[in-house]
Amino acid sequence: MDDRLRQRIVAMARQLATEEKDRLADVGTFAEIEDLTAEIGDALTRQLAQIELTRRSEKMIERGVHACPECGKEAPIEPEHEPLILQGVRG
Repeated sequence: MDDRLRQRIVAMARQLATEEKDRLADVGTFAEIEDLTAEIGDALTRQLAQIELTRRSEKMIERGVHACPECGKEAPIEPEHEPLILQGVRG
């Protein structure tokens, strides 16, 4: 991760911490703070991934082709196939 992105994340985290200070203050132990912040981080991760996957999917549909998962060559999109449901580390 480059320094510019890291700085943006720090700024977003500070803003979110300010906006959610009451909720964060209500959390008791370190483990509870960690659970809450992990939940927030996972939600952000899922949203960023969803945005990028949707962008790529729309681009692929526009082109009408995709990279074959076996050989990497371009292949036409076959609309009769059911969509794949991807399950990643964060959901």
